[in-house]
Amino acid sequence: MIGIVVTLVVGNGQDRSDPPAAAPAPAASTPAPGTRTPDTPDPAGEEPDPEDSTSPVGLPTGSPTASPSASDGVDVTPPAGRGAARTGMWGIAPQPCTQHEQQLVDLDDGASRVEQENDGAVKDPAGAELLYWPDSCSGLSDYLLRALPNTRVGILREDMPKNADTCAAASATGLGALSLSDGNDATERGFVEGAAICSVTDRGAVSMALIDHIARGSTLDMSVTGRLYVWPKAP
Repeated sequence: MIGIVVTLVVGNGQDRSDPPAAAPAPAASTPAPGTRTPDTPDPAGEEPDPEDSTSPVGLPTGSPTASPSASDGVDVTPPAGRGAARTGMWGIAPQPCTQHEQQLVDLDDGASRVEQENDGAVKDPAGAELLYWPDSCSGLSDYLLRALPNTRVGILREDMPKNADTCAAASATGLGALSLSDGNDATERGFVEGAAICSVTDRGAVSMALIDHIARGSTLDMSVTGRLYVWPKAP
């Protein structure tokens, strides 16, 4: 009995004086790459880090930059002796034949003017390279496009490279009277959408008048329009 009492007293004293030690906190674990946790923000609405070299799908960030010398299929790089290309628009749209008028176009800047028709004769070209005129005003086929005398104008075909050098070369091929209302004649001569009229102008510039759109219809609405690239002579 005495031994049992002593054992109980000793056990009770240990319970009161030595409380059990707290269990250690579990060590923090690092989530595997790509694993979301409650404290990890959703990347769906976040902007990508510009310092990050890869995107979420493993592709390089950023996009390739187009060559600064290319513009709508035209290489605008100026060759030696030429300044930077100027851009604009050009077009031809004849006036009603009953008014006996003809249209002139200056390919240095695309400027157009209309004057009294005189059987295709032009008293003062004033720098114009192209003439659009009614031969006899007897029908749609009378409307002809041609280069003015003493000018250097030709057609740069659709499949040729579009740059200042090829345009200057094409300008030496000449442009005879062309009936735009005759689709077969225009196509055979290379006057189609995607081609260009090229000229070395009276100011010494290389001019490329792209044929972007051809509208054939009555004498009042047949027209040609397009972008214009001009490489001036370097000062």
